[in-house]
Amino acid sequence: MRIEHIAESAAGYFLGPLMRRVGVMLIIGSSSIVAVYHFSVAGILALTAEYGPLQARLIIAAIYAAIALFTLAIFWLTRRKIRTVASTPILDSPREMRIAMLVEAVMLGYALAARKGERAH
Repeated sequence: MRIEHIAESAAGYFLGPLMRRVGVMLIIGSSSIVAVYHFSVAGILALTAEYGPLQARLIIAAIYAAIALFTLAIFWLTRRKIRTVASTPILDSPREMRIAMLVEAVMLGYALAARKGERAH
């Protein structure tokens, strides 16, 4: 087998499922856009008979604006706050920092000792 065949096979193995998912997501997205369009047209037709053409379009626009603001609020409330290592509450004081370094040193020593023990056998 040549290197090109191996690379092509590996790329197909990893990119195949990804491309299928992208295709399905494109179908779902385009179908959703078409559905929203038709719901909007149906809503405008129903509201036009009741309130008139201008008010019907304003009502539909207000509904879309409310949905957009609600989505923006959810994204804003669920955003991740960036924390630095120094701002983690568990390692704020020097005492906790020393204990963490001590535990890390003990774990590293244990791992090195276990590795040397494996070579002796």
